[in-house]
Amino acid sequence: MKTKLTISLMSFALLVVFNFSRLQAQTPGSIEMGPQYANEVFFSLTTGVVKVSPRNIWDIAFYTNAFSAGIITNDGAGVELYTYPNADKDGWDSFDTTGFSGWNKMYNDPSDWENGAFNRNQKGHPDYGWGVYSATSHDVIGDSLFLVKTPDGIFRKLNIVRKYSSLNKYEIRFSLLDGQQDQTVTLDVNPYVDKAFMAYSFTTGIVDREPAAASWDILFTKYYGVVQNTPYPVVGVLLNPVVKAARVAKTDPAFTDWTNLDFETGSDIIGHDWKYFDMNSFQYIVEDSLMYFAKAQQSGVIKLVFESFSGSSTGIATFTTELISPMGIGEVSADAGSIYPNPTSGELNLLLPGNVTGGIAAIYDLSGRILQEWTITGTESMKLDVSHFKPGTYVLMTKNNSVASFNKVILVK
Repeated sequence: MKTKLTISLMSFALLVVFNFSRLQAQTPGSIEMGPQYANEVFFSLTTGVVKVSPRNIWDIAFYTNAFSAGIITNDGAGVELYTYPNADKDGWDSFDTTGFSGWNKMYNDPSDWENGAFNRNQKGHPDYGWGVYSATSHDVIGDSLFLVKTPDGIFRKLNIVRKYSSLNKYEIRFSLLDGQQDQTVTLDVNPYVDKAFMAYSFTTGIVDREPAAASWDILFTKYYGVVQNTPYPVVGVLLNPVVKAARVAKTDPAFTDWTNLDFETGSDIIGHDWKYFDMNSFQYIVEDSLMYFAKAQQSGVIKLVFESFSGSSTGIATFTTELISPMGIGEVSADAGSIYPNPTSGELNLLLPGNVTGGIAAIYDLSGRILQEWTITGTESMKLDVSHFKPGTYVLMTKNNSVASFNKVILVK
């Protein structure tokens, strides 16, 4: 049984002591991928480096959503993937690599995590590139053969046999080209659903590559991007699948007005072209007057500005982050509780999630300026008088310990 909490309204006074300039203070940051970009760095725009993971410990990875068929390769580490052109899955025993240098190499789509290298031949539902969706079982049935070359120079033939969608499990088969070391493996994705991908190595099995998806916003890594319409290995920044970001170029470095920007999901919105290699100085130069705004998972709208990039000697990137707003308006946390009526002309009833044991409620305008704060100390509901605010859109934050959640509030006359 849940214990009911008691909430008392402790303060209706406007917090004139809040220093908004502190909200917008620039924070210096840096990451290090190591010589030759040996590591991948998962980074939170709120808390900093979350995990540093060796690049070469995985070969392929499976998107963890139960009803996704996305499978990527570690192309940045040198994993190569080719679709076998001479037969479908029934050609396993006659698999022949003669002329494979003329086969099309498959790359991950740098703009869409789910459109991995294995999916690049997809024709749209029900064809997902490596297999076809079954309306009867709701599984994806593999129909293709692949040639995989890992960074150690070993070639394997591979068939993604089946995605058991309701079970969130994959069955895969792979062997050396001569048929030796033939293995059929069932991979259970369920223990990894808190991550974006479940990584796999053909030599060591499932790999603990990623931190929890909710803990990081961007990934510093080496991957295949698109340079002059051609896939090319680059080093840059990929977005967490659920994080939205916007790019602003050639503008005043003091620019902070994020409210009219078009925030998008897409892995390479930040990408690699925030820098370029100068052939005169033989150094990387960061593009001038270029900035990014991202809706960070653990704080709000963050302004990101790169300052330097060392290249392959150390793989160090430096940058500044700046909290512009405590949230991205319209992005409501799942555990934010509920409010009614909304819109309102005077009073808000706040129903809190059962895990709130104390904290604060605060209302902000869209610039990130706090207008009023209340202390939460008890029950599952409370009333907030907002009649003295002008009509418009506001953000109501509830904070339990260090976990903040948000609701959009509309005030009318």
